Amino acid sequence: MTSDNQTYTLNKLQMYEECPQKYKLCYIDKVHIIEPISKTKTGNNIHALINYYLKGMDVSKLVESLSKAEKLLWFNFKNSDVSKYKCFASEYAFNVKIAEYWLTGRIDALFETNDRYIIADWKTGDNFSPENVKFQTSFYLLCMYEILRIKNLIKEPEQLSLHYINLASDSVIKIKFDEDLYRQYKSSILSVINKINDNRTFFCNKSDKCKYCKYYRACPYY
Repeated sequence: MTSDNQTYTLNKLQMYEECPQKYKLCYIDKVHIIEPISKTKTGNNIHALINYYLKGMDVSKLVESLSKAEKLLWFNFKNSDVSKYKCFASEYAFNVKIAEYWLTGRIDALFETNDRYIIADWKTGDNFSPENVKFQTSFYLLCMYEILRIKNLIKEPEQLSLHYINLASDSVIKIKFDEDLYRQYKSSILSVINKINDNRTFFCNKSDKCKYCKYYRACPYY
């Protein structure tokens, strides 16, 4: 059984939804897989640069050192609508209690405009699809709504939205929020937590994607 103060991260819940066996190998068996340095370096560089900029630091020298591809991402950020709003927080780490569980995570940035707030999530890859981040969407909106409501900064879910800002394609996907989605997201996230607590078998969601899973060779189902 889960203790009242057990913490669940976005990655934890998202991984269980993707595959319970993958979750078990990572979080229960603690199988460690060494991964090579990949193109995520570009994304990390841009995320860090935007964070410094939003915190009011002088980033001119850092911008000069960017690669050609990185400079294009930076240019698209500087010309995005959301960058012109008031930044409420950047690289904001949160910890909030939902029912008897604690949910923790970090958002790229939170912007304020009039009496509304916008969660900004920077995407730097060319294969981004909102279909692939449905759980992230529900997690961010639910948690940030609860936090802003507790702080008396908003009263209704409609005052919060999530913008996926794809810096690679210079496009924005805006996700609205409302009371029905609040109840739906809360129910679905608590459902995943309950499944984790009740699970004793941690089966594998066998699919064509399995061969691309970093735990493929360690999976007992293969």
